[in-house]
Amino acid sequence: MKKIIALLTILFLQSCIVNIKQDYNGYSRNLVFEQNKKWLINNIYTDLNSYDRDELNKKIFEKFNELSKGNAYTLEKARSENLIAGKISFSPEIEEIEQLKNATDFDYLVNIYTKKVRNNLSLIEPTEQTRYASNEAFAIIEVYDIKKMKKIYLQKASSLQTREEKTKGPSFHYTSETLSKKNLKKIIKDIEKNAILKN
Repeated sequence: MKKIIALLTILFLQSCIVNIKQDYNGYSRNLVFEQNKKWLINNIYTDLNSYDRDELNKKIFEKFNELSKGNAYTLEKARSENLIAGKISFSPEIEEIEQLKNATDFDYLVNIYTKKVRNNLSLIEPTEQTRYASNEAFAIIEVYDIKKMKKIYLQKASSLQTREEKTKGPSFHYTSETLSKKNLKKIIKDIEKNAILKN
């Protein structure tokens, strides 16, 4: 019995290794956090459930608030103080950025997006696989300099788990929901690691 449990544990650990691909799309991997610069953290655009959405919104806000030394605002706080009227779209048009520039004193806008691309594998696949299947997801964080009205940062993190045709089980897999969260947490850690803090 102990040998079976040990074998299943090894299979689980091997199956659940996730290689996350990071792409900066030509932008710098460094974000500069200067004293008294204000950050507006937009609500996450996601297909995750409401609990995960709220938890990720909280984690992202807390990290940017920490790095900016308390100068981060959630969209809800900005609305409650009548600084923002409505929603801010993901990848906003230049007119939206110009409106933020003229109507608020925010310096940066942070947009977040996650997407479950496919979810064809169960957490545990116990039998022989008759066809190729995969779980896939990605996450994006982009930052706009509102004063300069341009995007200054973009990172995409994506991950994929596959099971080839005629693979003999069992095998273990992360769901696309879990991959989405892992991708986003990877970006957050990377932002913290490469952040330039200025007094």
